[in-house]
Amino acid sequence: ILDKTERLHELKEIVRKFHPVNYDVFKYVITHLNRVSQQYKTNFMTADNLSICFWPTLMRPDFENREFLSTTKIHQSIIETFIQQCQFFFYNGEIVEAPNPVACQPPPSNTVQMVEPMVPLQLPPPLQPQLIQPQLPADPLGII
Repeated sequence: ILDKTERLHELKEIVRKFHPVNYDVFKYVITHLNRVSQQYKTNFMTADNLSICFWPTLMRPDFENREFLSTTKIHQSIIETFIQQCQFFFYNGEIVEAPNPVACQPPPSNTVQMVEPMVPLQLPPPLQPQLIQPQLPADPLGII
């Protein structure tokens, strides 16, 4: 489909036909990827970069089929479109005209969250190499 708007509406209809659980998971993952892309100035993960990393997982390609390899850019661009247009696909928002990594912020919702909010991970301080490597004598073989 050559017309961008028509193509986006067709993709939206395809996604709406997903099984409800698959739809909810896909919505959650794409929304999260969009949140990551909003921090692109810090993490360098634009929608394009994220789609390169995640399209094989989300689309489950048949890498055994050589003809499929010629369409990898198309599949990657579909995931990029979902990330950029997640407001349109999942939150009844408008189509974003220019590729913009901060296009989608899910609306505030009173619904129950699928997972608990992330809490900061408390890690011990990094181990110092001198503490984990045994101290060797200066000349363990007695050669020098």
